[in-house]
Amino acid sequence: MQMEIRKEYTISAGADRVLGFLTDLKQVTSCIPNLESAEIASPTKFRGKIKPPFSFVKGRLTIESELVQSGKDRFAATVKGSSIGASFLATLNITVAEGATVRIDARVETFGLLRTIPKSIIYKAVEDIETPMLQCIREKVEK
Repeated sequence: MQMEIRKEYTISAGADRVLGFLTDLKQVTSCIPNLESAEIASPTKFRGKIKPPFSFVKGRLTIESELVQSGKDRFAATVKGSSIGASFLATLNITVAEGATVRIDARVETFGLLRTIPKSIIYKAVEDIETPMLQCIREKVEK
């Protein structure tokens, strides 16, 4: 199943500060909810394990992410996740505009058992992850 997700947030900090935080894997991984371990392999790649609080994902989810700088105010990231019988691939295009408006355009493809989950439940799961993550990012960037 493929899904398109578009989000827009405002963070009260300069665009350079926001972009710097979002592209610093050590900083941004500190805000991922339920992250049990993270290994930063390079300034643009990390692997980790998450214990998601969702009944439709059994066990731990192994994630891999890579950042690709594509301009002075934008970057792309790929995130791959896998668990027993389920996996996903997300491609995110992130733009930080003046006034620190962060726009995220994501294409998510689910495989295996995740493919059978209704989109409405996947959207709710994304919201349950993004809300505490965004709060953490705001707290760290806006101080």
